[in-house]
Order: sequence, then structure tokens, then C-alpha cells
Amino acid sequence: MSNNSDKKKIGILDRIPVYLICVVTLCFIIVFFVSEKKTFSQNENRKLAQMPEFNFEKIKSGDFTSGFETFVADQFPARDAFMRLMAEVERITGRKEINDIYLAKDGSLIERYKYPKNTAKQIDQFSKLAVNVENARCMLMMVPTAVSVYSDLLPENANDPDLQQQIISDIYSASSDKLQKIDVSTRLKDEAKKTVSEPLTEDITGNRLFYRTDHHWTTYGAYIGYEAFCEAAGLTPIPLSEYTGEIVSENFKGTIYSKLNDPYFGADRIVSYSYPDWKLSVEYSDTEEVTDTPYNKEYLSEKDQYSYFLNNIHPLITITNDAVQDGAIALVKDSYANSIVPFLLAHYHTVYVFDTRYYKGGPSKFINEHPEISDVLILYNMNTIDNDTGIGGIF
Repeated sequence: MSNNSDKKKIGILDRIPVYLICVVTLCFIIVFFVSEKKTFSQNENRKLAQMPEFNFEKIKSGDFTSGFETFVADQFPARDAFMRLMAEVERITGRKEINDIYLAKDGSLIERYKYPKNTAKQIDQFSKLAVNVENARCMLMMVPTAVSVYSDLLPENANDPDLQQQIISDIYSASSDKLQKIDVSTRLKDEAKKTVSEPLTEDITGNRLFYRTDHHWTTYGAYIGYEAFCEAAGLTPIPLSEYTGEIVSENFKGTIYSKLNDPYFGADRIVSYSYPDWKLSVEYSDTEEVTDTPYNKEYLSEKDQYSYFLNNIHPLITITNDAVQDGAIALVKDSYANSIVPFLLAHYHTVYVFDTRYYKGGPSKFINEHPEISDVLILYNMNTIDNDTGIGGIF
């Protein structure tokens, strides 16, 4: 009798872990479905997936399943804390790639580059814009990212660091002959060779071409891009020493940091430049706000500090510089161009900045209606262009 009783007790004890797992799972499911769903992640600076539409066609195609998986991943309770925990565990155990982020040899974070799916669409849109612009000279600058420029810093067995440059070559060779292609890759890589083995300098410029925690190039990297543009456009670049530099932030943690959320990796410095003779008027078409600077310091107290450049996202920004008598350029771009704009102001009376994610109607009509526009610069980075919704709005 005693043996049977003991066996029952042991059986119950054996099942306790199972009961606990069931209870925890049930609690998690309840919390997940009753908790308020977020639409935007401040930490990652992106929109979060919502519950996909439920219908037979989406189930049959698999769209509902994939959409639901993304929804669960994005709305996971305490998601940021779990991301941080997982990143810390993987780093401590010696992983050199976490969540598609390489842990570079110099301690920086470099986002992995994936083979693009929409290159043909990009080529088509770039070419259509160039063909339909009547009088202005059209130039194209495809900017490689840290995974290509700092390939020597990648861990062993990283994916092909030459892939990005090959895609740039494909885009350039297949795009319209009306587009003048700007080689910024060579300049960036040459500069990287000078500095890749050196520590950060203590002067205001530093020598980093890309942020350690963000996918954008630094202001210094943007200046190298500006030099490449000037060479292609037949302009003489203003030496960086003639600008007034200012360290505006030393606690910038960018989009790549947010994918790991691990404080081990520290923060970046943001530097901005202005020219003593600037006499600016900066007008935003959507808000009708007019300021005298291309910067907005309010963003420096927020997570998305990079929006300090050009005051975040606007369909059309018109910047006039009364210190320059004539000349106008139209800039069709992604966020990489935001930090190059201040350097362009030295050469043009007016700079029109288009974000085609929100500017409706395509910029070619506007450009043709403004005969003072002599140059058009299309500038995109290779990392985010494949999913950039603004590509469809170029033409």
C-alpha cells in the first residue's frame, strides 16, 4: 500500500515541470493577446508588424503564416529585454555574428549585406528619371556600406564582402547613359585603408567613415562622398578645415545597436559642420515651417538622433543660401544624403531635397518646371535600398 502511495507521489512530482510549462505558456498566450500592440519601436526606429488579415487566399499562399510569425516576433512581450539577453549570451559564448550583425575586429557593429531582390526595379526607376529630366545633368551615387568598406574588419567566414560592390557595378552598367555614375566606393575604401588600423583620433573629425552602432556613414564619411561628387561635377570641394565643426552628441546609439540592445558596445559621437558665410532659409513643404539651419537639435535628446540632420523626414525641403549667387540642385535620396546636404550648400543657391517615400507625383515634373536646376543627384545606400519604398516614387 505504501509503495503505491509513494509511486503516486513520485508521478505527481514528475509532472510538476510539465504543469509549470503549461501554466507559463498559457499565461504568455494570455498576456500576448490582451496586451496593447505597439505600432512603432522607438528603440529600433521602425514600424512594427500588425496582425495580418485572415482569409483563405492568404492562408493558401502562405502570406498569413509568414505575416503572423513576423507579428508575433515584433509584438513579443518584453521584446527589447529578451533581445538584449540573447545578444549578451551569444556574445559571451564567442559568436561573431548575432541577428545578422557582425561583431567587427575593432569592436564596431557591421550589418550583414543580403543579396538584393529588386535591383532591376531600381535600375528602371533611376533610368526613367534621367530620361525624363529635360535639361539638367543627372548623376547617380550608390554608397557602399561598412560591410564593404571595412571588409578587413569582418570576422572570418563573413559573407562575400565584394558582393555589394558587384551589385553597384551591375546597377551602374545597366542604368541609362544619361546618368553620370559617381565612384564613391574607391574614395571610401582608400580612406579606410589609411585609418582602419588606427584608433579614433581625438580631434573633432575623428577618422570613422561609418558609425560603430548605426548603418549610416558619419559626417566625415559624408564629406568623402561630397569630395567624390565634386570631382564628378567639376567643382572644387571646400576643405573640411574651413568649416566650423561641433560635437553635438557623444551618446548616439543607432539602428544596429538596437538590433542587439547590448550596452557592452557603447555609443557614437555625432559631429556637424557649418560654414561661416551661410545665410540659409530652410523650408519644409509639409509643415510650411521655415528655419535658418539644416539641423534640429531637439532630436539629440531622442533615440533617433540621426534625424538631427535635415529635421527627419519631409517630402520636399527647399534650402536657399544667399551667400551663393546662383545654381540649383535637386537631390533625390534616402537618409544617407541628409548629412551630405550641408556640404552641397557651398556650391548652390538652392538645394531641393526630395524624399520620394512621401513626395507624390515624381520629382521629374518639378525639376522640368524649375529651369534653374542644373544638376540632379540621386543618392542611395546599398544596405537599405532593396526595401526602400521611395524607389517606386522616383518616377
